[in-house]
Amino acid sequence: MEIQKLNWAGIKLISQGKTVLMDAVEDFSYYKPVLGEAVDEVISFTDEIEADYILFTHMHLDHFDKSVVEKCLKKNGKLIVYSGLESVVRKIMGDIEMVVLNLNEVFTENSITFKPVFAMDGVGEIQSSWIVEDATTKIFHGGDTIWHNQFWKLGKENENIEYAFLPANGVVVNFEIIGLEYSPVPASLNLKEAFTAAHLLHAKKLVPIHYGLFSHEKCYIPQLFDENDLKRISNEVGQEYRVLKDGEVLMDS
Repeated sequence: MEIQKLNWAGIKLISQGKTVLMDAVEDFSYYKPVLGEAVDEVISFTDEIEADYILFTHMHLDHFDKSVVEKCLKKNGKLIVYSGLESVVRKIMGDIEMVVLNLNEVFTENSITFKPVFAMDGVGEIQSSWIVEDATTKIFHGGDTIWHNQFWKLGKENENIEYAFLPANGVVVNFEIIGLEYSPVPASLNLKEAFTAAHLLHAKKLVPIHYGLFSHEKCYIPQLFDENDLKRISNEVGQEYRVLKDGEVLMDS
């Protein structure tokens, strides 16, 4: 399996000659009032990718980008959707081929297996995490999940996870602009929670996602960390990690 880190929480997988996009977003303009301007350059990829499968953890526009589906999904490609999101996806995407899965239901095609599993969104929206597996590699993608009590269970039921892609910015949000009161409790995993979740998932390596790109002094206040923090918490928790820069490719065979 070839894995490429895209913007923010997005990744691209290539397996068996097939391309999979997960939480792939190129246009973040809608969220500028609450996320702020991107502090790093956002990479462009939609002109280069033809995807056989596209999936996403939830409908926030920093994880679901309609234009990516329209530009990248092949004519015979499939949008793979957690059943809890089916109705809203159909309203947005119209007549498009979809594979709809309940939690823990498995879909396998071209020797690639897809499985939505339990997750919790920081502001109460419907969300799933995803497990994707081929003959050599199994990955877990956690979108922007918060800490929950199912990581132990998920780790027991889903053995041999190679990479756990988990949010790590522990962001505190003030979304009064969209009708949500301020809360000082982080709306996604912080760094220590991400390491611990990967440990409970028995993942060989944590790959941090959903950090570093956005910050807004009033609306979107992330936990900041550096390489020293990564090393310290890795040693403390006993969990290995791998940092991927946007656009970087990881080959796993």
